[in-house]
Amino acid sequence: MKNVYHRKKTLPAAIQTAFLSWAVLQTASADTNVFTLGQIQVIEEKQAPYSAIEVMEVQTQGRSNVGEAIAKVPGVTLQIGGRRAETRANIRGFDSRQITLNLDGIPIYVPYDGNIDLSRFQLADLSQIEVSKSLGSLLEGPNNMGGSINLVTRKPSKSFEGQVDLSFEGGDSGLFKHSQNVQVGSVLNEHFYFQAGVSAFESDDFPMSDDFTATENNGKVYQTKGNRLRSGSENQSANLKLGFTPNSTDEYSLSYYRINGSKESSPYAGDADTVRYWDWPQWDKQSVYYVGFTQLGSGESAGYLKSRLYYDTFDNALNSYDDDRYSSVTRGYAFRSQYNDFSTGGSVEAGMPFANHFVKAAAFVKKDQHKERDNDTDIQSVDNRWRTFEGETFALGLEDKITLSDTTNLTLGYRYDRYELTKTDDNDVATAPQGSQNEHNWQAKVQHKIGEQQLLAGVSLKSRFPNMKDQVSYRLGRAIPNLELQAEKALHYEVGLKGKISQVHYQANLFYSDIKDAIETIAVSSNQCGGTTCDQNQNVGSATSKGLEIEAHTSLTNTLDLGMSYAHLIRDLADDEIVATYAPKQIVNLNLDWYPNKAWQLGVDGHYQSDSQTRFDGSRPTDGFSLWDLRAHYQVTKSLQTNFMVKNLFDKNYEIAEGDPMPGRTLWANLNYQF
Repeated sequence: MKNVYHRKKTLPAAIQTAFLSWAVLQTASADTNVFTLGQIQVIEEKQAPYSAIEVMEVQTQGRSNVGEAIAKVPGVTLQIGGRRAETRANIRGFDSRQITLNLDGIPIYVPYDGNIDLSRFQLADLSQIEVSKSLGSLLEGPNNMGGSINLVTRKPSKSFEGQVDLSFEGGDSGLFKHSQNVQVGSVLNEHFYFQAGVSAFESDDFPMSDDFTATENNGKVYQTKGNRLRSGSENQSANLKLGFTPNSTDEYSLSYYRINGSKESSPYAGDADTVRYWDWPQWDKQSVYYVGFTQLGSGESAGYLKSRLYYDTFDNALNSYDDDRYSSVTRGYAFRSQYNDFSTGGSVEAGMPFANHFVKAAAFVKKDQHKERDNDTDIQSVDNRWRTFEGETFALGLEDKITLSDTTNLTLGYRYDRYELTKTDDNDVATAPQGSQNEHNWQAKVQHKIGEQQLLAGVSLKSRFPNMKDQVSYRLGRAIPNLELQAEKALHYEVGLKGKISQVHYQANLFYSDIKDAIETIAVSSNQCGGTTCDQNQNVGSATSKGLEIEAHTSLTNTLDLGMSYAHLIRDLADDEIVATYAPKQIVNLNLDWYPNKAWQLGVDGHYQSDSQTRFDGSRPTDGFSLWDLRAHYQVTKSLQTNFMVKNLFDKNYEIAEGDPMPGRTLWANLNYQF
């Protein structure tokens, strides 16, 4: 990759060749590779609104990371780019701090600020992605006020199997991105299995649309036509799973998951903000975790016990430089920062049927530690003293699914959450821990079947505790802490209907969420920030999210399928001077697939989203845009397939974050061998 990175992170060519040569001697596996222990809702029937994304399917559509994979889920809006050069997800207007990201059910969001870059998580290591929204189970764990995303890893189903995957992407100036992936697994015997894999990608500066027009900012042009400056990135990931199945019902696994990455941050290309020069020479994350499932009893009266233990780490380095030479750190806005975080904890969930009830109880415990250090003046050294912040979260939940009749179920849930910021060693009285706080969450929802239709209605109260950054950060001298921050709360109402009418499979949901005690940044009188005011987070906000989501798919002919989704969101804030960000009112997705014969599949994908705001004061709007992609899938043999895709067919110039233009027309090609 160009500019700052010298360490290659792609798989050695010799290893790629060896795996490819060996793989062609094997037979393909068509069985499922979903690690069901990693699903959050293993026992109960998945309840709408709920989306389970099959990774194999979206990979053939040119999607390579988790952010791209969930982009077409109704209600999901992506934040891509910006100064942090990352991909984050909003669900029905709730941002990434207000939803949880899990890996096989364990929480992996960053402890300090609750955010995480979804583009770091490649699909090669996964089998399925679960997305739940406002009426998702309370037993998903604390802090999922707006929903949750769960990444489900792979599991073997044969004595020996795997896949090799190679992808390339290019534009007018040639190739700019390539990725490689090797996954292998084996059911060793009736009691043991293993799954392992490595994947990597490397991307240089991507091509922008020919329609991009350079903008002058304070007399200078920071982004010219051509390739997007400093948009490169690289990533390596590895996974290993060892499983034990002592009998036909029980299963226990120990897993290791690791990501090593680095990325550049493109300079702001608009005229409404200052330009900063950032990059991330380190973005590393790893998880070691255990998941177990034990059946209790047998037959129709059987219950279960499910347990999880985990240790998750995050190591991050961010450099902010003086200027576009990216070499010195001496000015007031420049810094060099390092994070060293970990989370450790676990959960136990038990369920047991009796009469017409299925009762489940769960306990969650989580300890977070955030360590940071920085040096504002010397790029060659870092302040040796780590400043350490720690917090603890505990929750107890109970859920009862009551079968009222053959067609009607009622689910009642309650969860008690407790959080405490336990340590702040920055020698500041203003950040001294203030004790614990607690919240009560509850839920009631009913499902009723009417022939082939299923009706869902419910109400749910969910909360989100402030994270460490909300409470203690000085925001580089612009803000003062607030240790008295309390949890945000959202009361959700929802009605949904899904089923089949004639040949059309559909799902529709109406929702309304009332948010109280929202954490917002306001100006307060203070001389601590070099003037007369400082920013401070306070529980002063209230808001509503309401809208409609519809998705449907049908077969128009024996060889032609049509799918569509529509999401309408209205996000209102009580303060008229503050606007909702990354909350377009309308998003439409369309896909048309043609199967001319057994070997070929041809498709057209369309995406439209209306204009939105990217800053709370409304000063940095983005225009609405529509994109079209063409794709082709060819099954060469039973084991070998290839995929092609023209992305952004009409070379549309568009932005998701204002001042950060997205890629223009590119060609993606993929070769996949399964054995």
